[in-house]
Amino acid sequence: MVYPINLLASFKSLVLLLVALCFMGCSSIFHINTFGSDLEVLNTIDDLHVLKSENSMIAVSGELQGRVFTSSSNGLNGKSYGWFNRKSIKDHSFKNRFGNLGGEDRMWFGPQYGKFNVFFEPGLTFDDKNSRIAHDLDTLLFETKKKTHKEIISKGRMHIKNYQNYVFNIDVERKISILNKHEIEQNLNISIDDEVTYVGFESVTKMTNIGTNKWSKNTGLLSIWILGCMVPTKNTVAMIPVKGHLDEVTNYFTPLDDSRIKIKDGMVYYKADANYLNKIGILPQNTIPVFGSYSPELNLLTLIEFTFENNEHYVNSKRKDNQDPYAGDVINIFNDGVTSTAGPFGPFYELETSSNAQELEAGKNMVHISKTYHFEGKKEYLDKISYKVLGVKLSNRVKL
Repeated sequence: MVYPINLLASFKSLVLLLVALCFMGCSSIFHINTFGSDLEVLNTIDDLHVLKSENSMIAVSGELQGRVFTSSSNGLNGKSYGWFNRKSIKDHSFKNRFGNLGGEDRMWFGPQYGKFNVFFEPGLTFDDKNSRIAHDLDTLLFETKKKTHKEIISKGRMHIKNYQNYVFNIDVERKISILNKHEIEQNLNISIDDEVTYVGFESVTKMTNIGTNKWSKNTGLLSIWILGCMVPTKNTVAMIPVKGHLDEVTNYFTPLDDSRIKIKDGMVYYKADANYLNKIGILPQNTIPVFGSYSPELNLLTLIEFTFENNEHYVNSKRKDNQDPYAGDVINIFNDGVTSTAGPFGPFYELETSSNAQELEAGKNMVHISKTYHFEGKKEYLDKISYKVLGVKLSNRVKL
């Protein structure tokens, strides 16, 4: 059959359009930048510093509240592991508000929901349209106190108001340090094969009560909440080793089925593909202070290690059925996606940890430490690290 030329042209255009749309949709999740190309974008930030240890590099801003934007295990040409809001940096809108700027390690405060939350103005309903980031957390530039090739220390004085109109007057200090090979091996009790590239960094967040009164559970408490935005892939799966009996996790926002989460042999497997808006949490009684994720497309194992006080008071950030404000999670994983009222935000997935909540006396402080590690290489080498740290080999992991 002979088709008219104009029909063939239209058909060809349609095919090209469909291919382009498919590529765009896939590239938004599967494309990963080099550290060098991300650094070109980030260099417009006045207070950007690159900390280095051999081929390991991280990009940090002390002023933007000790924010780690991204990292690389293989220098400028290596993969850039963190997600950040490139648009906000390119159009300079972050200079007005930067609470949603993202990054591989940033600081927020909990709780997000409940009667003592710090994300809604008093009296407003907990609808997405009413959610906001506390003004100082969104706009306050920290003062950089120290910077070397290995670490940056910055601090700022903040006023955070909760849903009960209680104002926390706090001094916050963030210390970001890049870790060398020996420190990583010592921290995790592992040996890194020469075939594996690696990067590790530590954030130490100290919050001091500079008010005149002791904080009370009756008026609300704060937690230090550390969030890390990571670049997702279609087959990225988070892996959380747990203790005690666990049939289900804390589930936020949307329903889950066994295509997205499975609990087996003391391990929670959770699909982190940035394609279904959801969030899960692990309560303190089930928490082991280490977890991670694996992205087979990138040959990448990511681990998070953190301080865990095993205190009974962890702020509750559930939007509904939030009867006990101090029965919250220690570990959270957020998966990006779309609902009728929110998303998408990235695309990214987040690895998150929270400190406990303390009734701090005036002048006293609390500290939360988070360590992020990335290992890139063949599965046979990553298997050894995963088994040593998480207790599961990647080759034996549950697939979602």
